[in-house]
Amino acid sequence: MTSAAHRGPLPGYGAFLTGWGATTFGSGLTLPITMIYLREILHLPLASASLYFSLFALSGLGVNPLAIRVGRALGPGTVVVMAAVLQASGWGLFAVAGSMTLVVPAAALSGAGTGMYYAVQTPLLMRVFGEDALSRVLSGQNRTTALMMTVGTLLGGQAVQRFGVDGYGACLTVNALSYLVHGTILAGLVRKRGGAPAVRLPESGRRRGRPAALRDPVFLCLMVFQFCLVIFGLGQFDSVVPAILGNAQLSVAAISVVMACNTGGVIVLQGVALRVVERIGYIGALVTAIVSWTAALAVLGCALLMSGSLPKVLLGAAFGVLFAVGECLIAPSVQPLVTRTAPPDSLESYAAATSLAHGMGAFLAPLILLPVVEAAGVGAYFVLQLAGFGLALYALLFFRRRTARRRETASTSH
Repeated sequence: MTSAAHRGPLPGYGAFLTGWGATTFGSGLTLPITMIYLREILHLPLASASLYFSLFALSGLGVNPLAIRVGRALGPGTVVVMAAVLQASGWGLFAVAGSMTLVVPAAALSGAGTGMYYAVQTPLLMRVFGEDALSRVLSGQNRTTALMMTVGTLLGGQAVQRFGVDGYGACLTVNALSYLVHGTILAGLVRKRGGAPAVRLPESGRRRGRPAALRDPVFLCLMVFQFCLVIFGLGQFDSVVPAILGNAQLSVAAISVVMACNTGGVIVLQGVALRVVERIGYIGALVTAIVSWTAALAVLGCALLMSGSLPKVLLGAAFGVLFAVGECLIAPSVQPLVTRTAPPDSLESYAAATSLAHGMGAFLAPLILLPVVEAAGVGAYFVLQLAGFGLALYALLFFRRRTARRRETASTSH
């Protein structure tokens, strides 16, 4: 990982962030209103509304094997176009849905498109920008996500408040169109800069599939690490943390301050975090991220012990910033380790396997942690979080040890 790769000109980088900014802006528009739309506009019961989100997640997981096959046969650019069409179709259908009859296929289409995209994102970025620039691209993507999701969320709420039902329809339609913008820009980048797949087949001429990735003991350590990151970190911040803060008698406005500090922290700190990753390496950055999240958990515990609202909010804001530090270090570090671990002929399969682990973690995080908070209390949640951080750290260090052993074996064999 060289500094030149991070600071030099990167053709196509601005176009990629423009497309990504469009789709995350659209997602931000719908983030605060989707559940309200299902409940108050379509008048669906809570169970049916929850089914929408479950179908969305499960469709993304189920389409993962198909994304691998299409990506191998036709390249990630084709998968991106298919994903954009599915996402736009799903959200467009959702915008005109009047009952559960259309909500179900809308959720399935949107979730499938999202799952297909993330299954091939890493191979696509590798093809367009190269391995040396991958951390920089992922870092910029993370910052753009935080910025545009925030802007979209604010405008989406205002649109609904001002225009009512028409505001809902406008937000959903813009989100659908944003996926087409994103897919069109990515397809153009692949045509201009993607070239032929940078894949070297083994002597047999056949690629190894995802089962080979899941049988790789070194890669499995990395998958366990990522799975823990999502369940005990990335996948629960927007769902479990607000529930905990709400149980601590913080108002919605106060909880919004905590979430805004987290988002603002990502926007401000992502550039600094990228330079830190460049200096200390991917493994060091990920260890630091776990330490940062552990410190954030301690600060959250202190916030819950406070009696006044102002100390709770201030400590909650500090928690949000510390959590953002971990997010900023993780964003440019995990996928480059995947590309270094995967054999040259199996990058698509390894990347899709990590996408599957991420999706499963995001799906399971609230299902595991929210019942713990409700049934056993915040203390049990803290114990489970610390155990999860410990497991993540163990898996990461085991990954480093096994990677070093594999390199030693490879060097002696040559």
